[in-house]
Amino acid sequence: MLCPYCKGEIPDDAKKCMNCGEWVDPAYRKPKKEEQGFFSAVSETILNVMWFAFVLAIAAIAVILFMQANSNGLFD
Repeated sequence: MLCPYCKGEIPDDAKKCMNCGEWVDPAYRKPKKEEQGFFSAVSETILNVMWFAFVLAIAAIAVILFMQANSNGLFD
């Protein structure tokens, strides 16, 4: 039998192609990830930007609190 991916010769009962490494037996293949539409990609990007802004805000608050505590002499 021929591998459907690389067209190399493989045994008829092969589960994986020994030439290209692709799974020939559909029971072993991972399901393909669904294609993301435009709005899914945009919403994922917005979510990533929001997480970045959240972490940046927490870091800024920590720096401000440290500077205030340091100016009040807490770390002397």
